[in-house]
Formats: sequence, structure tokens, C-alpha cells
Amino acid sequence: MMQKPRGDEMIVKTKQFGSAEVCQQRYAEPNSIALVLQDCNSGERIAVLTVNLPERDLEPGEFFVKTWSENEQIAADCLASGFFVDTGKRVPTGWVEAQVWKFNKDT
Repeated sequence: MMQKPRGDEMIVKTKQFGSAEVCQQRYAEPNSIALVLQDCNSGERIAVLTVNLPERDLEPGEFFVKTWSENEQIAADCLASGFFVDTGKRVPTGWVEAQVWKFNKDT
């Protein structure tokens, strides 16, 4: 499922959208990791994998992942890619829980 065709880019094969590049950005507050998926062919934004919860603490390198609603399948595809590790931590946010992931250092 994992592809790295160019440099250190992370390319994930998704069931719904085909190949998507994972682009790392930052939320303004508290400067935490934001991950945006873009279509490899058109460059169009597909989804935002992460969610910003500035009132919650994270360990260095961790980020909150939105695995519910429209992100359910794409989050599963991203985790299956091998680029990410689910830490097993969960953080309540409203009626759902955000998962805490980190990058897989073996990829």
C-alpha cells in the first residue's frame, strides 16, 4: 500500500481517491502538525487528516487524527499505508474521539 516515488514524499493509495500525497503543515496554535492529502494528478485538496485540539497536550511528534465522518475511509487508508502508527491514545472531542498517531520511523 505504501509508495515513495519521489524523494521523501508520502504517497498513500486511497480506495476513494486513488493516489494522494500527504503534505505536512502546521496549525497556528499551538504549532501542532497538520496533514493535508492532495490528489497526485491534479494537486487538489482531498482531505485534512488531522484535527486541531489546542486545549489538549501531545507528546513530540504526535498529532490528532480525525477518523470519523467523511474521514473514516481515508484515515483507514492512511494507517494501512505504513507511514503512520496509532499510539492507542484517544482524546474525547464532542461526541467522538480523536486518535493520536505519530509517524512510523521505519518508513
